[in-house]
Amino acid sequence: MASPVRFISLALPLVVTWACFPSHIAAIRFENKADVALVQSLCNESQDPDFCNRTLATDPRVEAATMDGLALISISLTIDQVQTTSDSIASIRGQVSDPIGKQRIGVCQADYTDALRQFRGAFSSSDAKAYWDVIDRVRDGTNKVIDCENIYKRDPIRASPISVDNHNVFKLSELTLIIVDKILPH
Repeated sequence: MASPVRFISLALPLVVTWACFPSHIAAIRFENKADVALVQSLCNESQDPDFCNRTLATDPRVEAATMDGLALISISLTIDQVQTTSDSIASIRGQVSDPIGKQRIGVCQADYTDALRQFRGAFSSSDAKAYWDVIDRVRDGTNKVIDCENIYKRDPIRASPISVDNHNVFKLSELTLIIVDKILPH
């Protein structure tokens, strides 16, 4: 057991430092945390602030996150969306009977497989703070989802059975790019 003298000799300098410089200690401790106002400003920069408020702003991890953490959270949300959509494509594919519909949903399945790989790579790059690579990977993953959306706009034009999911990926990608833009030096 540590002696009281030993404890005081270790704790006293910390207490004195805190007492002399409380605002500096607080600034160091909370300097990079994402507060409500910051997250709200990020949401307001997006094309769909309500979507941001329902997804990113309500994620429990946001409260303790730095800007770097917000980038990871937004990419994680995107990965979850892409995985969920990819899983639903398999069941949709089984319900489609016409050859054009089967071909289109097959393209979407391949596009979502590629998109998932890109977003997972973006997560790893973000974790390594390689933000230019994050931008490239988010762009490439989003382009795959755009390809899936656009295949239904070719003749014969039909509504995509996963259009809402595609647009959610677009919105989540936008949030990631907004956050990364704030992290990168200008």
